[in-house]
Parts: sequence; C-alpha cells; structure tokens
Amino acid sequence: MLEKLRARDHRAQQKLRKRLDPKILAVCRHMLQDQALAQETAEDIWMDFLYEHVDKVQKERALGAYLRMMTVRRCVRIRDWQNRHEEPGDQPPLVGGSEADMAAALDERRQTARLEECLKRLSRRARRIVRMRYRNEMTQESIGKALRVSKQYIGRLIARSLEALRECMEEAA
Repeated sequence: MLEKLRARDHRAQQKLRKRLDPKILAVCRHMLQDQALAQETAEDIWMDFLYEHVDKVQKERALGAYLRMMTVRRCVRIRDWQNRHEEPGDQPPLVGGSEADMAAALDERRQTARLEECLKRLSRRARRIVRMRYRNEMTQESIGKALRVSKQYIGRLIARSLEALRECMEEAA
C-alpha cells in the first residue's frame, strides 16, 4: 500500500483515508473544539500528507502514527495561532503600557477580526487554497499537485483572493 500511496494511487489514498479519517477528525475535534475548523484542518492534513509527506514514511505500519503526529502538531499550531489572534471581545482589557501601545494593540485586534470576516467572504475553495499557501506554507506547485490543477491557476486564484481581501479590508478603513 505504501508504494501505491507514493505513486499517488487514488484508490490506495481512498482506502487509507476511509480507515484513518475518523481518527484524524476525532483528534481535530477534540483539540480545536470547533466542528468546521476541525473539518478544514483534517482536510488540510490529508492533502499535506498525501502530496508532501507520504514519501517520508519508512514503513507501512507507521502510516497511522505519522498521521496522528501530523494531526496533533497541526492542531497545536492552530490553537497557538488562535490564542495569539483572539477576537477583540474575547481578550481581557488592555492595561499597562503607554496609550500609543494600547491603541496599537487594539487596532491589531480589530484588523485581525476584520481579516477573519473578509476571509469568510471568499469561496470555500479560495479559503482552502489561501490557507494551504499561507498557513501551511505550501508552494503554488504543491497546491496545484494536491488539487490536480496547474500552478498558474493556483497563482491566479491566490492573486484574485488577495485582491478581494485587500478590498474588503479597505472597506472597513
């Protein structure tokens, strides 16, 4: 099975996914406490694993352990990111420091919240590709391979998405 996965055999990928997807999703749900985010994260993990990491696995019996390790690490990274970028109302009031520091921190929180709202305006596919590019740090080529489209298409979609995000952010300013 490992050789078929390395050859990007679709049937082998489906078989592995059918066997391990419930476990991966359960870990994501438990760690992230958000059904939609858990679903998106599990999907990202599968794409990363099947198109970038499967070649690193030495033995077939290690597939499950490797995927669980990837899942835990990704969920921890997302939780840490969420803790740094909480909604303005979810954080304690700013205290201490100069007025300029407090104003800058509050502005950063507002901008982060606004960006989250703007991301929700993108299509599901565009959000997924933007996440793969900037959160998962995948190249346009690797995203194209994962989604079976050209890297030029990915580049155009990212450019359109970033332009839409820029316009959305400027609306709030």
